[in-house]
Amino acid sequence: MGSDAWTERLLADSPCLTRAPHTRALAHVAAQALAAVDPRACVLRAAHRLIKPHGEAAVVGEFVFDLSANPDAPGEAEHGRIFVFGAGKASAAMTRALVERFGERVAGGVVIVKHDSGEQDGRIGPVEILRGDHPIPGPATAKATAHLRARARLVGPRDLVLCPISGGASALLSEPTLASADWAALTQHLLDRDVSIQAINKLRRRFDALKAGGLARLLCPATVVSLIVSDVVGDELALIGSGPTVYPDTNDDQAHAQLLDELGPRLGGLDAPLLAALRQPPPLAAWPTTASGRPQGVFQVLVARNGDAREAACQAARAQGLDSIVLLPMLGGPAADEGRRLAQLLAHTPADLPVARPFCLITGGETTVELGPQHSGGQPGAGVGRGAGGRNQELALAAIDGLAGVPGVALMTLATDGEDGPTDAAGALVTGDSLTRARAAGLDVTAALAEHDSHGVFAALDDLVRTGPTGTNVCDLAFLLRA
Repeated sequence: MGSDAWTERLLADSPCLTRAPHTRALAHVAAQALAAVDPRACVLRAAHRLIKPHGEAAVVGEFVFDLSANPDAPGEAEHGRIFVFGAGKASAAMTRALVERFGERVAGGVVIVKHDSGEQDGRIGPVEILRGDHPIPGPATAKATAHLRARARLVGPRDLVLCPISGGASALLSEPTLASADWAALTQHLLDRDVSIQAINKLRRRFDALKAGGLARLLCPATVVSLIVSDVVGDELALIGSGPTVYPDTNDDQAHAQLLDELGPRLGGLDAPLLAALRQPPPLAAWPTTASGRPQGVFQVLVARNGDAREAACQAARAQGLDSIVLLPMLGGPAADEGRRLAQLLAHTPADLPVARPFCLITGGETTVELGPQHSGGQPGAGVGRGAGGRNQELALAAIDGLAGVPGVALMTLATDGEDGPTDAAGALVTGDSLTRARAAGLDVTAALAEHDSHGVFAALDDLVRTGPTGTNVCDLAFLLRA
């Protein structure tokens, strides 16, 4: 979807953005950010079908794959057919782009999407679309993954396999080496205890047969090219979707032991047999070779990332007449801490910050929220949490006190996938009068923050930011405006 369409949707579905000229400007800024990471558009920019005088080629990023006649085998092509196998929140839109680009060359494939993505089980061209479970793998994921594995047998050594991979693939494409119930319990346990998705995905790489290059290994000896939309801070390819086509480094055994040490107390409450299994991961599989003895050809192409959205937002802010820069470091750690930090920065702008009013500061990343046992039935955690919300709404809620009474300020948070926690919102808007309005409505912001009830506060204030499912996922964004 283009930026104009996103602007219209944001203003229609988020009335809070229509209250003042500077909040309307934020709708334009956020819209440009979302348009910049539209997965279909990003894949169309990255992938091309090149017609040559004596044949054709598939171009993906910087890589060129010959689809023309193979001189060593008359009548055959070096890469005869194209298959599409992948998973993730953005994978349906990416698949549409691939089918659009390569047309009749696409022979088939299977792509797994989120159950509530708006996609139905069916086909995009010759590619089957199946739905899986998210964020915890369940029966739908198991069924879809088994079907993908069966269809992968159709791939031959001369075929080119394009893999659309995006956030959510870790849960949507899953074949755990632990018992399914144990794996689901472990994932929920870690999510409830403020463990970063990067750490969880590192565990997935050791205990899931289709992670850490497992999907590429399944497709061997075909050539595999992944087109990747990054939902990981730092864009580490091995952690995006837990790296289904990214083979492990030789030092992963040492890294796994270090990870368990770092998780330490957060593993408390797990059954002893499960803890023991975590300390004895399956051996790492070697990079496979083809019949000729050469390593399998596996290539990675990053087509969209949070940095693309931030840069686009910065340009859009300038087009709105706002001075703008991208803030570093990226968002990370507890959402409430980041909310207080950003409020302090916006209310008391440092003299050495290279912007002049009116300005819009852009940042992005991914924070965490520790929910505690009331949400999961687990062992006691640091949080209590009987409310509803997500990390973007919690960050915004924590900023309310720090922005109270400051004129001309607005802080907007946005989950780029349109889903902030188990709510219908993507984020929230905070202005200088948010605290006054909350008190007038009988809301206790401090108590709500302790209960992780950010959604309740912003729903009552009509300050939720809604986009609906965006079809992409490049972590979160925050916009700090001062008129």
